[in-house]
Amino acid sequence: MSACFNNLAERPRGQCCPRSFLSQPRQKLPFRANPIDSQCRLCILSRMSPFSRWQIAALAALVSCGLLQAKPPVILGDPPPAPTPEEVARLPRRGLAKHGPVGPFVVTTTSREEARNFFNSVFAASEGFSIGWTGNLASCTPGSTDAAFRDLVALRINYYRAMAGVPAGIVFNSTFNTKDQAAALIMSANNSLSHTPPTSWTCYSADGSEAAGKSNIALGNAGPDAISAYIEDFGGNNAVVGHRRWILYPQTQLMGTGDVPATGSNSDGNAVWVQDGHYFDTRPATRDNFVSWPPPGFVPYPVVFARWSFSYPNADFNSATVTMSSNGVNVAVTKEPVGVNVGENTLVWYPAGLNPSESYAWPRPSADTVFAVTLQNVVVSGNPRSFNYTVKVFDPQVPGPDTVLPVISGPDQPAVSQTNIYGFAAVSNATGYQWRLTRRAAFTAVEGAENGLTYFTTNTAPDYNVIVTAPKFSGSYAFHLAHTQSDPQAAPDDQILTYTRLLVPGANSQMQFKSQLGYAADGEVARVQISKDAGNSWQDVYAQTGNNNPGPVETGFNSRTISFSGYAGRTVTIRFRYDYVLGLSFYDQSNPGAGWYIDDISFSNTEELTSPVVMTVPSGTNFTFVPAQAGDYALDARAQVYGQFYLEWGPAKRVTATAVASPIVRFSGVPSLSGSQVRIDFDVTNYRTGMSFQLLKTADVGGAWSPDSSATLQTIVANSTFRFITPTGAANRTFYRLEAN
Repeated sequence: MSACFNNLAERPRGQCCPRSFLSQPRQKLPFRANPIDSQCRLCILSRMSPFSRWQIAALAALVSCGLLQAKPPVILGDPPPAPTPEEVARLPRRGLAKHGPVGPFVVTTTSREEARNFFNSVFAASEGFSIGWTGNLASCTPGSTDAAFRDLVALRINYYRAMAGVPAGIVFNSTFNTKDQAAALIMSANNSLSHTPPTSWTCYSADGSEAAGKSNIALGNAGPDAISAYIEDFGGNNAVVGHRRWILYPQTQLMGTGDVPATGSNSDGNAVWVQDGHYFDTRPATRDNFVSWPPPGFVPYPVVFARWSFSYPNADFNSATVTMSSNGVNVAVTKEPVGVNVGENTLVWYPAGLNPSESYAWPRPSADTVFAVTLQNVVVSGNPRSFNYTVKVFDPQVPGPDTVLPVISGPDQPAVSQTNIYGFAAVSNATGYQWRLTRRAAFTAVEGAENGLTYFTTNTAPDYNVIVTAPKFSGSYAFHLAHTQSDPQAAPDDQILTYTRLLVPGANSQMQFKSQLGYAADGEVARVQISKDAGNSWQDVYAQTGNNNPGPVETGFNSRTISFSGYAGRTVTIRFRYDYVLGLSFYDQSNPGAGWYIDDISFSNTEELTSPVVMTVPSGTNFTFVPAQAGDYALDARAQVYGQFYLEWGPAKRVTATAVASPIVRFSGVPSLSGSQVRIDFDVTNYRTGMSFQLLKTADVGGAWSPDSSATLQTIVANSTFRFITPTGAANRTFYRLEAN
């Protein structure tokens, strides 16, 4: 029995408002705090703690008829048990379908830059996905998802496996995909999770039931996000991190995925098939012999979670101990109970003070943090063993001492209609390069919303206006970002307003804008973010979090100033992002004054880049630029890794193309002998800064010419007269040629 009451005094103990998802275990239940008056009622969920109930009552009194809401985090079921030999014998050993290049990958985590680039390319590539579901919940049609979407799921799996040091070439089996799609439909249709769903469940099917027993399953998100949730493995029922162990099981070669987006009151559903015919194969070689998460070496902080784990085949961890230190300071840890029959035997622990029952975002470190881990009394083949390793948690948006950017060198004043040669620094592990040509000019515009979205793109909900007439700071319009609850079961999406102009900050460059954060709860964060890699990854440069006070956070516009001096010379993109933090509260956009208002965006000491043209460098680390007309240009380059992903653009080289007379190079007479050396003098008319010279030689004028590697260049008169000196050689006669660039 359940009921709602106008105030706390009327509520009998144990009664609450009905919710279809109350029967779901292990989730942080949502609440709605509505104003306490004759038209509003307060609903208290009986499964909440007294402190949570007090919070609801307090919030209800504060909101004054605003809609303050909280949503549940992702729900993970129990991990599937290990298959029997008979079951493994029936499972396939090869993939039936593979779409796109999604691996295999190998990453050296002892290299900070390699781990940084791997995150900023492979991990980042699987963000911002579109599911493309063709099914229908009402008719129980599983449908399918876009092949490109499934590629991103496989990409995310292989990212984690490569970081963990296990074979990272997982491909999807099409039969697994089809059956997992049916399993995801069952979970979403029933808003519940089960590895053995009863036949009475809505949208039940034999294929879906089979897949549920062989898959990791989750509610509340889909695709690559679900993979990250499995690696995190939060929840009171996941102390043994079974989902993580299946994703990282070394022998596995085939998996599958099924995904259903949230529909109405039904949550997203995900199923990832994690057991194949290779389960009993000989264990392949792994980078570290053991498998841990986080793994040894440099690990980006967004993929570090509360629960840490260490797996070793057939090890006995019952009497094992684990100790940790952070930058030399001891960290108290709590061991989880040992669980078997799920992937490899594993020891799990978490730093004291963290709550692994809930999803946890590891804080961004201000500097690289070194965690030393020691395990003792791990019994392997009857003998106790010890293991020691270090994990270096770092911010992947911050370059390290081993970072090498493709810095361009070459003439500052390239000649119009002439070939100008530029080179750049080689990037470690690069599989190719691109270079970009843009026109540049000083940028002085002030962006309100008077030009609409001419220079902006949006990723926002359709049920509110991004451009509003009030409130505004100046002019007629301002920008507005707010959260919306079009789907009562799903968490609100982050709202994004991206400024499409390419900018190059100079020294002491600043961004200024007017900001008003209206009604905003503790789960809403207004961010300004910057990208150096064309939007592949983003870094916060400003953040403001809402609160649960009764009124708006700000009642008027305030000036905000952000220093961009740390990005001087880099080509950057800016965006405004209004985030929702899963599990916390938010104001719906239908509440007047809710959300973030932005006006009068401007930049100082900044140039804008226009007319971008991106070209592939055919080979090596050089390219040629032939400006068609005089003017100011910018050149920058970026590296490709793993044959398909691109890293951030290097610093922009500012050049000014000028129409100049072509250089003229003439020999100053015939070569002369001086002992065992030949001296070759030459004059240059219309010398250009950055010109280079090479001496070529041949014994046969009609034959092939080759560079004289023994020749040295001397300057006789700056920018005018030069001399090559080279040994006389054994040939009876030698011909020389000058090449100038």
